[in-house]
Amino acid sequence: MSVHRLHSQLRIERPIDEVFAFFERPENLDRITPPWMGMRILSADREMREGLEIDYAITPFPHVPSRWRSRITAYDPPNSFTDVQLRGPYARWEHRHTFRADGDGTIVEDDVTYEVPFGRLGDLVEPLLVRPRLRAIFDHRTAAIARLLPGRTAREDAMTVAVAGGTGFVGGGIVDELVRRGEHVVVLTHRPTAARAALPDSVEVRAADVNGDPAQLDAALAGVDALAIALAFPNAPMEDPARGWTYEHVDGDGTTALAAAAARAGVRRLVYISGAGAAEHADRHWFRAKWRAEQAVRSSGVTYTIIRPTWIYGPGDVSLNRFLGFARWLPFVPLTGSGSQLLAPVFIDDVGRLAADSLREPAAADQVFELGGPETFTMRQIVAIALQVAGRRRPILPAPSSLLRLGAHVIQHLPGRMLTPDGVDFVNQPATVDIGPLLAAMPRRLTPLREGLGTYLAAGRSGTRPAIR
Repeated sequence: MSVHRLHSQLRIERPIDEVFAFFERPENLDRITPPWMGMRILSADREMREGLEIDYAITPFPHVPSRWRSRITAYDPPNSFTDVQLRGPYARWEHRHTFRADGDGTIVEDDVTYEVPFGRLGDLVEPLLVRPRLRAIFDHRTAAIARLLPGRTAREDAMTVAVAGGTGFVGGGIVDELVRRGEHVVVLTHRPTAARAALPDSVEVRAADVNGDPAQLDAALAGVDALAIALAFPNAPMEDPARGWTYEHVDGDGTTALAAAAARAGVRRLVYISGAGAAEHADRHWFRAKWRAEQAVRSSGVTYTIIRPTWIYGPGDVSLNRFLGFARWLPFVPLTGSGSQLLAPVFIDDVGRLAADSLREPAAADQVFELGGPETFTMRQIVAIALQVAGRRRPILPAPSSLLRLGAHVIQHLPGRMLTPDGVDFVNQPATVDIGPLLAAMPRRLTPLREGLGTYLAAGRSGTRPAIR
């Protein structure tokens, strides 16, 4: 049985006492653990100290629920603490957390020593199953920490900015940028308790169902200076009409309700994240729904900016990362279709920056901007570049779209609706735009694909999105 080690390091722009206080609270562990692990703390005693034992329910591997009991074997605030597994899926697990002041920030280091069960058989599958899973967990953890413990920015003229859809991928990117800029951010959500755990403590959470009682929306927007709308439904783009998870209901109806509420509440600026291709008579219904939303924004009477992004990628996306996920478990990466469609992928940070700028800049008033990356690739090229940046070598195998659509007609009726015929069409559509008008009105540098991917995929990367070595 071999001993394996992982090391991770990141810098957090907060003083060491604050950082240590965050990490030593057991209840914060599930805030930085991937949702797919299903972590729940079972112990009532959570007062951190040497000798503390904590029980968790987790799913470390797909469909393998487990119990984990850990003990704090060393506790030296605010410098370090160590936890070891007493019961769980590993033959051995020891995790040392070290904190070191670095100017106004803190260097956080994780050193994990572990052994897998089943002897030599376990050692054989460790590089194929265990280590990739741990890397995914730590990468999620790093991204979550960057969101929950952002650097503090003081701003005397801070606005109160509400973000509808702020718990989603795109809305979350806008929240992150606004927090970095020192704005007072309010996230509107119909699940405030669940949303609270995933957001920085400085972010205010208000209950708001965009398809519910208008009076609730009015209350949620009270005192708000600006509103960013980035609505999304679970498992997008796979619609589920039975649950109301459709573009018509969420983008169309939801944005219409929000725009009207913003006007009633006296909101001064409004940004709507639409989509490249939105048009009144578009072939696809999702673009027609976004067009209807755009019309509601335009006619609201509130100074607006409409942003039409192409394919957005980043550490929290469910598109490109889905393909990279296949590379962790399969000896190849499947494509939906030939992968020949042209895309100008745009980095999530660029979307967040443009949205934040548009809430203040006069040049963005009552404008519609198409937003894409500075380069155009085929889908196949994008996946190949992502694999290169991530240091994975996998063949890319296209699958006929007609065959996928045929299978989707059956799969859409299974629990979870993993694939629908419209979902196949959505993934296979091209997405290129003219960014000239945007750059003329609001000059900016847009992130090249490899550079954006390198912030969260590249081996040996540093900063807030480090690699595990």
